[in-house]
Amino acid sequence: MFQTLIAAAPLVTVIALIASRRVGVLPAGLIGWALAVGAAAVLLPAPAQLPLFALVESAKGAWIAWQAVAVILAGMFFYRAIRRHEGALFEAGSFHAAFSHRRLFAVCFLLGPFAESATGFGVGCIIAAAALLRMGLSGVPAVVLALFSQILVPWGALAIGTMIGASLAGQSDTALAFASALLSAPLLAGYLLVYWRAAAEAGHPVPAAQRRDDALWTLLLAFALAAASRVVAAELGCIVACGGLLVLRHLRDERPGWADLGRTAARAAPYAVLSLALIATRIVPPLTHALKSAAVLTPFDGLPGFAPFYNPSFWLIAVALGFVVILARGKAFAEIAPLLAETGRSAWRPSAVTVLFVAMAQILAAAGGTRLIGAALHAALGPATLLAAPLLGAIGGFLTGSGAASNGMMMPVQAAMGIGTGLWPAALQNIAATNFTLLSPIRVAMALALAAPDSDEGTVYRAARPIAAMLGLVLLAEAAVLLFFS
Repeated sequence: MFQTLIAAAPLVTVIALIASRRVGVLPAGLIGWALAVGAAAVLLPAPAQLPLFALVESAKGAWIAWQAVAVILAGMFFYRAIRRHEGALFEAGSFHAAFSHRRLFAVCFLLGPFAESATGFGVGCIIAAAALLRMGLSGVPAVVLALFSQILVPWGALAIGTMIGASLAGQSDTALAFASALLSAPLLAGYLLVYWRAAAEAGHPVPAAQRRDDALWTLLLAFALAAASRVVAAELGCIVACGGLLVLRHLRDERPGWADLGRTAARAAPYAVLSLALIATRIVPPLTHALKSAAVLTPFDGLPGFAPFYNPSFWLIAVALGFVVILARGKAFAEIAPLLAETGRSAWRPSAVTVLFVAMAQILAAAGGTRLIGAALHAALGPATLLAAPLLGAIGGFLTGSGAASNGMMMPVQAAMGIGTGLWPAALQNIAATNFTLLSPIRVAMALALAAPDSDEGTVYRAARPIAAMLGLVLLAEAAVLLFFS
């Protein structure tokens, strides 16, 4: 029991620190890493080896995290580079300033999630808030609706959180993404119900005919997401599903002429080029093989290698640089240094948080700590252990605001619970963690700054209680169903 308490101390301390609101996620992660090293000193059979053990396992954790950090850095560079020249691009989903229920649904369920998948880190929230403001919505109701941009965060930032979770849980990226898509379908139905209520509270109740249309498109989104996650790489699932449906919605709802299509294509060009490049590298076998095998870095046996030309970060940077060259008109080189500086200022914190949480998890796992925690939970809950999976994921996602950080902190515990193959507990952890980032203080503060700077977080959380209640009920019901069939 003593060793189990020692093993759990880093996780419990991190949760308590972040929940107190007095310590940020980054210092909490640093404290958690230090406590994990201390716990390893107690758990290891040969404490004298602790310095080397801590160094090696931290390096392994940093290497696992690098898969995500590379995308974080490249994603923010892409966003900054394109926005510098094409600010209108980030309002491309609104098409017109006039409000319509069809446009509102497209922003909340398609445009925001697509942008979050392509870049991540709350960018989808920025884009959704801008579109909502153009349609005349503001205040707390607009904040709540902007948060719907985060409903598909398992695929956010090119699914980096899902891929880190898959690595830590010993699952394939594709398997975890597909399982997450299946478990996300009931959540999408729940989100739709809450969305209708939020629209009514914003002063725009949705008519019955429009509700039927919304339900049909939500069903299409659920099917498209599952199908895409089944047949394409994990990082492309939401881009393919939401991107395809966005095109169809635009053609149906706006009925654009050739001039309108040209303007829309120009605004969407960077995302379209990025999506096509990523799809080509994943579905053309000779190209996929060549990129996967070129200059692969494998510093640690048993851990994933890093293929720089296959990783999405390379294509994010390449597309961004290409558009900078085109749009800067001879001044591209002068813009690189400021863009790198902006990227560093905005990306260093989420990058550091990701590294710290994954390194902490790696140390605990290598020292046997996560096995002890998982065994203790299994002994306490018995056959009902699976019911704890969404709770652990939700706590991590809400507190850290990051699917990657939450999976890094909690996935090893989930994997140590010893239920079946571990895929479904891992999927529950993944969707619980990523969906509850929607309600994290980081995301709420971002949406508030954009759409309701004079309001406070407490008002938003009161307005968003239906979202939290829906997520809790659906995730617990899914855990119960999986438990019944396990």
